[in-house]
Amino acid sequence: MNSKFLKCFFLFSIIMVAITTNVYAESKYLYDVLKNEAESGGLAKEYTGEHHDSFTEEPSKKVYHWYAENDTEGNQVIEKNNVIFANHCWQMIRTTDTGGVKIIYNGVPNEGKCNNTGTKQQVSTSFFNLTNSLAYVGYMYNPNTLITYKANIAATSGSVFGNGVIYSEGNYTLTNTSTTYDANHHYTCNNTTGICDTVRYYYYNNWYVELNDGRNIEQTLEDMISSDTVNQKDSIIKEFIDNWYQNNMVKYTLFLEDTIYCNDRSISNLGGWNPNGGRIDGYLQFNNNYLNEELKCINETDKFSIYNSKAKLTYPIGLMTSSEMNLLGNNYLLKTDNNYWLISPSNGPSVGATTSVRKISIDGSIGTIRTSSSFGIRPTVSLTQGTIYISGTGTKNNPYVVRNLANSNIIINNDNTKGTISNLDNTTNVEELSNVSFNITPEEGYLVREISVKDSNNEDVEYTKSGNSYSFVMPDSDTTITPVYDKVKNSVNVEIINETNNLEVEINDMTQVEYEEEVRFKITPIKGYKVNSINNLK
Repeated sequence: MNSKFLKCFFLFSIIMVAITTNVYAESKYLYDVLKNEAESGGLAKEYTGEHHDSFTEEPSKKVYHWYAENDTEGNQVIEKNNVIFANHCWQMIRTTDTGGVKIIYNGVPNEGKCNNTGTKQQVSTSFFNLTNSLAYVGYMYNPNTLITYKANIAATSGSVFGNGVIYSEGNYTLTNTSTTYDANHHYTCNNTTGICDTVRYYYYNNWYVELNDGRNIEQTLEDMISSDTVNQKDSIIKEFIDNWYQNNMVKYTLFLEDTIYCNDRSISNLGGWNPNGGRIDGYLQFNNNYLNEELKCINETDKFSIYNSKAKLTYPIGLMTSSEMNLLGNNYLLKTDNNYWLISPSNGPSVGATTSVRKISIDGSIGTIRTSSSFGIRPTVSLTQGTIYISGTGTKNNPYVVRNLANSNIIINNDNTKGTISNLDNTTNVEELSNVSFNITPEEGYLVREISVKDSNNEDVEYTKSGNSYSFVMPDSDTTITPVYDKVKNSVNVEIINETNNLEVEINDMTQVEYEEEVRFKITPIKGYKVNSINNLK
């Protein structure tokens, strides 16, 4: 974990403790809503399958999820799982094994209520991605690995087919050839010799891709969906979600945990993409674990996370998986009367260049659709462990309210005769977690020894300094800035020039003299003499 995130997370943890124990003593943990519901035999269950929600942390908590067996129970759940967070409505789906709560976007509050329906339950609509390559099922993908699919064209009559290829000196040679295109013979040079510089691979009836430069179908698949370098470019939907987060959620990042968003591109059935035993009328299918309500992400390159260098998120936000949504058990819980995207790939191209990703259909069922469809976007985030609600019962009309960012004042406690505080944009209604910066310019003869930044509990607020510039992150209370000044001390030499040797001079230590400090000395002339004048030579 990078140190910047840790520092911010620690600050958030301290704030949450202060809120729980002091300001909002009656607040409750959101995680416990699902936990208590499950343990009391209500409309939630403990998940007991495989799971690992964090890329950097080991599981430490049980996972609970809402569950309904019929529409009546489904309607009861959606009167229990509503949350207002970051000035938006959300629905709780499940907890995470690090103690967080995963929530899905559900619109904008209206007078503190979350009664949104239809398109108001989504931020917008978008394509998932383009469609002319299997790589486009990726939440991110490598544009250098895209392949072009060829139309429904049979090979030239008499052509031979192979179940493999050998590449040498710029040419492919088919191996184990046959005159028939079947489950074990997908490669062809579209000629009778079985030698060519570009080879065809038929994957579904008479649809095919062309391969060159020595690539075979296994290498091509790996490059498109599972290699270490597969995640190079954002999909269309990821780009949209990141932009929405940047405009709406950045200042709430400290309230969120880094959980994995699983774009599971593991393959359950190669279909016609299997050169040895694959069907000639079957399409490639991605992991169907959601049918068994399993939560796990197999490939490291599919575990999208802030801290996964092979699948790195810009922000801690993504989409729900089909497995997570299938856990809920009832379609009534899922439907919004619109289609909306999930992050889970469904299948590779069958007829033509159609690649598909899973969605929630209008009736709430889990379906599949080509990636070029324009469907609803319901982003997903995970509230961090220890998140509390300060009011509400979870209904649409009375949602759980997660504490919003506080607005507090900055109090300046400064001796203006010794220095000036400047470039402070605002001192009233300053939002919590915003960055506060200012300059301190001491008056002549003074320097800033230190500054004190204290919250309303007289606790230190950490700040950074660069020259005369200072900055800190605003806490959730009034904050006082107090500079401490010292007089400048200069190194001086005081030399007594006594040309007559007829007097004695006593003077205090003058090696370090503060600005405007009084210099005292005593002159005692010998008997018979008096001091006529004193010259101050600079």
